[in-house]
Amino acid sequence: MSKRGDAKKARRKKRQGAARVPAVIMDQLAAIPDGIVADLAEFDERITARDWTFDEEQSDDDYAVWFFEPSGAEVDDGLPVTSLWLDAAEDGAIVRVVLVGTTTQHPFTHTQLFEHLAAIETYRNGDPVPEFG
Repeated sequence: MSKRGDAKKARRKKRQGAARVPAVIMDQLAAIPDGIVADLAEFDERITARDWTFDEEQSDDDYAVWFFEPSGAEVDDGLPVTSLWLDAAEDGAIVRVVLVGTTTQHPFTHTQLFEHLAAIETYRNGDPVPEFG
């Protein structure tokens, strides 16, 4: 099988195994006020329902990271998949998005993110970057 096929299988396996924020990460968040943890759980539920995958490898005490596997591409520069994250230092209030094949961060409130999510999810490497005005 080709490297590309192997990579696709690995991403699928990772997505299927990590559909939700793992209990271990939720336990690490126990020191954070309950309202913020509840918001994170609700955010995770909404985003994973749209086929985003929680990234256990990139997430830690400071960041909760998700990626959108259908956007994946072999790229020369930038991220190989559209990704978004919440920063604990900002209490998860701002969602930062980087589109596949780019390095520019696009900050959104939660409301703004869900208003622009269709454009974010349909973006593919090489497409014109959507205007998020």
